[in-house]
Amino acid sequence: MESFQTLDAGRCQVHTLPHPAFRTKEISLKFHLRMARERVTEEAMLPGVWMNGTIGLPSHRQIALATDDLYGTYLRASISKRGGHHILEVGTSVPDVPGEDEAALVERALDLALSLAVDHAAGAGGFSEAAVQREKELHRRRIRAVRDDKAAYALQRCHQIACRDTPAGLPRLGFEEDVEALLPDRLYEAHQQVLAQAEVHAYAVGQFRDMNGLAERLADRLAKTLPEKRTMRAEAVARDVVLPAELRDFEEVTEAEEAQQTQFDLAFASGVGFGDAEYPALVMMNGVFGGFAHSKLFMNIRERRSLAYSVWSFVDAATGLVTVYAGISADKRDEVRQIMEDELDAIRRGEIAVSEWQETRATLRNQYQQTLDQPAMLIAWHHHGVIAGSARTLSEMIAALDQVRPEDAAALATALRPVCLYVLEGRGSRA
Repeated sequence: MESFQTLDAGRCQVHTLPHPAFRTKEISLKFHLRMARERVTEEAMLPGVWMNGTIGLPSHRQIALATDDLYGTYLRASISKRGGHHILEVGTSVPDVPGEDEAALVERALDLALSLAVDHAAGAGGFSEAAVQREKELHRRRIRAVRDDKAAYALQRCHQIACRDTPAGLPRLGFEEDVEALLPDRLYEAHQQVLAQAEVHAYAVGQFRDMNGLAERLADRLAKTLPEKRTMRAEAVARDVVLPAELRDFEEVTEAEEAQQTQFDLAFASGVGFGDAEYPALVMMNGVFGGFAHSKLFMNIRERRSLAYSVWSFVDAATGLVTVYAGISADKRDEVRQIMEDELDAIRRGEIAVSEWQETRATLRNQYQQTLDQPAMLIAWHHHGVIAGSARTLSEMIAALDQVRPEDAAALATALRPVCLYVLEGRGSRA
């Protein structure tokens, strides 16, 4: 049901998925390119700059008024990262409106999305001096907000250390110390570089009357607005390289801040990423280890011994990192670490209860089934596969879970190697 059709249009690929069950129509433009230290902050700022005005709609208020005229159509611009790739997205969600001309409504929403991405000029709209100054202050606040969320900040620091000296180690929002130097001309130059250098993927998901026609119009419009040939950065064609399980030195870093709770993050390299055949087994292993409320870590650290306020593990599909993160009291650090190692060793020995295995598979199935019901998540899954070089659909992922055996999970747990322990110790958390 969720197999995308792809129209290869040179600079851009257009991916379409007709879906009669969805009551909104989703259109997304994704620009992805490898992250680099000297460009990461300016690229992270661009979606905010885009939302502050275009040539045709030179202020955020005018953009908002334009969407109000489209019966609740939602327009967004965002920045995300996937491993060592920055992903700049412009998207729109168009509701079904009884009695309205669907084609005209979709075309107007498409015009808005395209203009947000490409309809800019130096010194105008979002790239005006006043708009850039406002956006710089907002971006500083976004970066500071990550640090204020201690759990998110600790996880970011852990991955930065684990992925040191690779693009994946760079923060999604860049660096606060870079912001002040980003003048309008420099940001506009960065905007032009993204349009020239990024790999571009357009998506349309939902109940469109003429999906093929929409795909062709999208391809044609993008061909007319993007530079004809992509300017290749030296690193642009490289896919993300999953961190190897071997040959990485282990680092242990402790920092302290004024907080009541200590954040404990332990990252393991698996050597397995989203595009690998072993990925379903890695996801199953992680579910048994710490991914859910029935997992070994949750039950033995939080529920039975009350050693953590929270404890979970997750797989970063781009880098292959399996990371345990927990909120604890500082004096419980050694005890928590020992239990984590003991529970991982139990999985390595194949000590996985039938109930743990079955509940993990059922919970994962349910998660993926829910993703099938969300257009934006279907797009994200497909685009993750594009970056990883994998064509595995969600339905194929669900089917693959049934083929994973406990011994497969044990083998992957055996292959895990710790690469970073990061502890953000709360100064007020010791008993």
